[in-house]
Amino acid sequence: MKESNKVIILKYAIATVVAFAFFFLIVGLRDVFKQTELKEVYRILADGFTYPGIIYICSGFLLFAANQGSFRGIGYALKRFGLMLIPFSKKKHETYADYIAKERNIKGYLFLFILGGVFLLEAIIFIILFYTV
Repeated sequence: MKESNKVIILKYAIATVVAFAFFFLIVGLRDVFKQTELKEVYRILADGFTYPGIIYICSGFLLFAANQGSFRGIGYALKRFGLMLIPFSKKKHETYADYIAKERNIKGYLFLFILGGVFLLEAIIFIILFYTV
């Protein structure tokens, strides 16, 4: 197996484990196993799948916005502010153009959209079941 395939599988595996941990936390806090009404179980399961899905999709959009340069000015300002607080800093002060030139884009975050979409699809299924019961 190629190294890049291992990295992709590892990203999906870690993200899936985190999403299911969040799902089980939500479902566990709402005592899904003590519910007697099927409609209430569907509602809790829909909530459990909705939150990780929304968080992953919003994180993907946040990374997309960051790659488009939306937060570069804020990052530059915070870096300059931090350097002002350090006395006798030997770092050369770079211009905004130099900061932008060396700024790197984040790659490989499509898995956030895919996993978020899968979790939202499961949530939609449970919402439909909730309204049909």
